[in-house]
Formats: sequence, structure tokens, C-alpha cells
Amino acid sequence: SRLLEEAAREFNARGIAGASFARIARRMGLTRAALYYYVRDRDELAEQCYRHTCEVMAADLAAASRTQGSGLECIVDFLRRALDTDRAPSAVLSELDYFHGRARQDMIAAHAANVMALRTLLRAGMSDGSIRLCDDLIAAQVLIGTLAWVPLSMDWVEGTDPAYRRRTVDALTDLFVNGEVADRSWRFEPRVGISQFFAAPAGAFDRQAAQAAKIEALLMQASQLFNRRGIDGVSLDDVADQVGATKGVLYHYFRNKTDLVVRCYRRAFTLYERFTDAADAEPSAIDRAFTGTYLNIEAHVSGLSPLIQLVGVDALPAAARREMTKRARQLQQRFEAYGRQAHRDGQFRDIDFGTVAQLGAGAFEWLPKWLVPMPAGHIAREILSLFAYGLKA
Repeated sequence: SRLLEEAAREFNARGIAGASFARIARRMGLTRAALYYYVRDRDELAEQCYRHTCEVMAADLAAASRTQGSGLECIVDFLRRALDTDRAPSAVLSELDYFHGRARQDMIAAHAANVMALRTLLRAGMSDGSIRLCDDLIAAQVLIGTLAWVPLSMDWVEGTDPAYRRRTVDALTDLFVNGEVADRSWRFEPRVGISQFFAAPAGAFDRQAAQAAKIEALLMQASQLFNRRGIDGVSLDDVADQVGATKGVLYHYFRNKTDLVVRCYRRAFTLYERFTDAADAEPSAIDRAFTGTYLNIEAHVSGLSPLIQLVGVDALPAAARREMTKRARQLQQRFEAYGRQAHRDGQFRDIDFGTVAQLGAGAFEWLPKWLVPMPAGHIAREILSLFAYGLKA
């Protein structure tokens, strides 16, 4: 319905806690009071939006599974349905922990069923020989994460091309079917380790360094919580419990929760920029592209945990929002430049580098939402292989 479409836009832009009934009503040409005819409160509306997201994906997967063709053709059908530009974006399921009780359990179960249905399509493709052998759990989560990132990325990346949403259909389908590399015998060998990006221990008598180390530890652990549970699913009490401190300690370093979130984002973008600086030192454009992606993946599986670009960018203070979206654009442009140079060098196929550079973040932005115990190197290899070679056998 129109209400769910407008509510999804509002929740994606501002998060559940920052969403405004009045703003949703204005966009629909209604009074705020009129919305109460349809829903009891904001939480009920958010629950309906999240359920709708799960139902739409379930319907897309069911329709794709009925495609008369190979497993790969079923995956392509699913992607094209999910990316249909005539369809309004759904609410992104990044704040499931905002909900409680049966509602939360039902939504988690519905999302898990969708992941399993997508894994089933991937396995069917591997069985019929249309999809190369891969880890279907990782592949399914990368597909879902990238699809979730599509509507968010338009708000997070400053100056996004108005035609971007239309271009995502062909760009993502091509990427996930055929990959980026021109020579499928090419293999990536990382030369940079994530360990060098962790803060060095402070000296026993260096008070300033000790305080900086304490703030870094607070930001890292707060980011881990926000990444897993969503910003609106985490309170300052939760953060204090996570770090084993009182809330008063947090207020000693941060003015309020918004200040904590902004500083977590600043830390994240500083890390992203350091990863890209490290990639710049690699000898070839293809190595630069994959080193940057590799370090972003390793950051999450290693526990460094930069804050992912979640729903709610419009809820940030205006100056912080401008800063973050500008930095996101600069990073996207650097990765786009790697791709274009790799194509000129004959290392990459001719693809839509601007769109792929903007969308690629979805693979690692979604990682904290599903990360399960498995070797970190395996996760990185599988995600990088999906970008390099696609799914096609």
C-alpha cells in the first residue's frame, strides 16, 4: 500500500526511532491523526513494513523458483524482480532488535526462510552445472546485503546519478553472473593484513595516548553493537554494559547517543580511507580494487568493526550528514577509478564501474548482520570470488 511505501522511505532515511508520523502523513496528503485509522502507533507501522519486506522477497523467490530454466536463470529472475525500478523500495531489515517478543521472532524466522530459499536456488544451480561451486550461505547473504544497500546508498553517497537506480538492474545482474575479471584464471593474493589497522597499545606513562586508546575501544565496541542490532536497537545502557562501564563513563567522553553515533561514523570513514590508501600502494589496478574490498571484509570478520552505513542517515545532524555523504562519494570515486584503470589494463571486463563501485559496499556492509563462526579467510575468499568471477560456472 501507499502507506507502507512512504513509511519504508521514512524508516530507511531516519531509522525507526527518528521516523515521523507527521512527515509520512504530509507526503500522503493526510493529517497525522488520519494515520491512526490504519495503525496504532509508529512501532506497529514499522512492524508492518518489516513484515512486508519479508513477504515481498518471499514472493520474488517463489516466482523465481518456478522459472523454467537453470539455477542461474532462476537467480537472474530473482535479481531482476528484486531490482524492479517500478517497485518502491522496501524497508531495510537493519533494526530487527528494535522489536521484541513474538513480532521479532516471526520476522527473524521469515528472513531466515528467505535466506534458505535463496540458498536452495544457488544449490540447484550448482547441481545442474550452471553455477560454479561456492559457499551458498555466503553467496546468498552477499546478494541480500547488496540488494538491501541499493536504496540506502542513494542517500549515503553524495551526488548519486539520478539514473543510478535504473542502472542497478543491469549492473548488478551482470556483476553477479559474470564477475569483474577478464581472465578467470587470475587469483588474488592479499599482501596487506588487517592487523596493522588496529590501534597500538598505549605506553604505561602516556596519559594522552591511554585516553585515545580508551576512546577507540569504546567506539569499536559501540560500533559492534550498532552493526549487529541497528542504532535504534541499542541504548546507551546497552553500550555501557558491553564495555563494562557505567553510563556516567560514556557521558564523560560523549555528549549523548547522537554524539557517540557520529563519532563511530567518523572512525569508520577514517578506517575506510586508510584501507583505500593501503590499496593505492598495490602495483596494479586490479590488485588495488581487490585489496580495498579485502580489507573492508577483514575489518568486520576480525572485530575491528567500522560502523556500517545503516538506515537513518537523515537523522544525523546536518553537518555530520554532509561530511559522511561527501566522504562516501570520495571513496566510491576512488574505487571507480581502480575499475576503469583495470579495464584499460585489460584486467577487468567492460562493466558499469560507477554503479558497481557504489554497490560493492553492500557485500561487507551486510556482514555483521549474518556473520557466523567460520574461518575469516574463507569468508573473504568467497566474497572476493563472487566479485571476481560471478556465479556462472
